[in-house]
Formats: sequence, C-alpha cells, structure tokens
Amino acid sequence: MMMHGLILWIFEAFVRLTYGDQVWEKVLTELDLPVQSVEPMFHYDVQIGLSILRQLSIEQGRDRNSLLEDFGTFLVTDPRVERVRRLLRFGGVEYTDFLHSLEDLKGRARLAVSDLTLPDIQVDEVGPHDFEVTCENNPKGAPYVLLGALRALADDYGSLAFLEVCCEQQDSAVISVSLLEREHAQGREFLWATDGAL
Repeated sequence: MMMHGLILWIFEAFVRLTYGDQVWEKVLTELDLPVQSVEPMFHYDVQIGLSILRQLSIEQGRDRNSLLEDFGTFLVTDPRVERVRRLLRFGGVEYTDFLHSLEDLKGRARLAVSDLTLPDIQVDEVGPHDFEVTCENNPKGAPYVLLGALRALADDYGSLAFLEVCCEQQDSAVISVSLLEREHAQGREFLWATDGAL
C-alpha cells in the first residue's frame, strides 16, 4: 500500500520543527532508509511511514498514538502549515458545523490535491451535544491524528469539548466528542477571504 508523499513530508516538518533536524536524521540513519528528505509529490510505501513512526517513538520514549495526536495538533496550530487549518475551518462557522462537515473532508482534500486519499469519516450525532466520529484506520494510526486535530480545532473555535478514542478496532476507531460549552473562550481569528492562495 502506498502513502502520498505530502503526508510524509508534513510529518517530516513536524519532527524537524518539534524535535530538531538531528532527530529526523538519526531516525532515518537507524532505519537505513535510502532517503534523507521526503518529496511531497512522490508516493511512498506506507511501511516507510510506519517504520519512521516506530523509530521516532523509540528515540523519544513516547507512545506512537500520542505522537500521532501531537502531529494532528501540529496540523492545526502551527502557522507554517496554515493551509491545513484553512482546509479544515472551511467546514463551518461553529465547531458543531465543522464536525458535521467531516464526512466531506476527503472530497475537499481531493479538490486541493487530486491524488490525495484521506481516511473515510462518518459522523453521528448521538445526543444534543454528543457526537461519534468513526475514522477508518488507514493508514494505521489515522484516528489519533484526527483526535489531535479535533482537540486543537475545539480550541480554535473557542469551544470546550471532551474527546477520546473508544471502540478501537483493527480497521477503524470511534472518537467520542462531548461538547461542554460552544462558546467557552475567544476563538482564533479566521478570515474566509484572503489576499492570496489558501
């Protein structure tokens, strides 16, 4: 199975900016991989990404899922990948609107990058303020990246929410989202129109 280089390229940026260039280079050296930097428009065997994640967790003494959650947070909060945040925020004016729009995320991503395939996502509103977000576990660990992004976006919208991964299976996982306060704090500024590209 192949992974779009754009995903691995942004993960490389996450590692370099969070832990330093030396950590990224050491991980690749330990794995004896034939690349030193990722090309965003290439495609890579998904096992390369999983090997890098496994080695990074060893180097940092961190659980792989917590690293993936940090990566999801990075996608929303770091200004150097603002385009990812904008892609997500175009899902709605409020956090609940955004949650309902997640099922369309795969299609919106393909409008931006035609050969980029994201996991399938299904959203169910199981109560007035409670949601279940089912995310395909493909590539492996994808639900934890989504968990980190959803937590960061709750803050981004100024909402207070409790989120956790539950009902984890081999091919998918459910993220439960309890919206405690819709307008808990001032959200980050988001402009619908810009003076340039997304």
